Amino acid sequence: MAIEAELKAVVRDPEGVREQLEARHGAGRAEVYRDTYYDAPDGSLMGADRELRIRTVHGPDDMRTVLTYKGARVDEASGSKPESETKVEDADAAHEIIRGRPARPRCRTRS
Repeated sequence: MAIEAELKAVVRDPEGVREQLEARHGAGRAEVYRDTYYDAPDGSLMGADRELRIRTVHGPDDMRTVLTYKGARVDEASGSKPESETKVEDADAAHEIIRGRPARPRCRTRS
């Protein structure tokens, strides 16, 4: 399980920062993240500083979806959390699984 740590900053010149990053590391890639967070009805997941998320990332040439679980912070100063994630083939089905409803009508035959 990886530990996530993020660095956040106020950027007053986003275009200048982007230009410097691209000069040092090559062209960037614009992506749009769509996050859906889930919790138990009593709020116990987020109340315990844990997160369950489905993230769909729309890039210029593709789209991908990831299911992520983040444990409680292991370091208050940095906000670092243990994190596990896996790729999701069918985003709609993943949402329905977590919501507890079937993604599609189910057909069952008995003999």
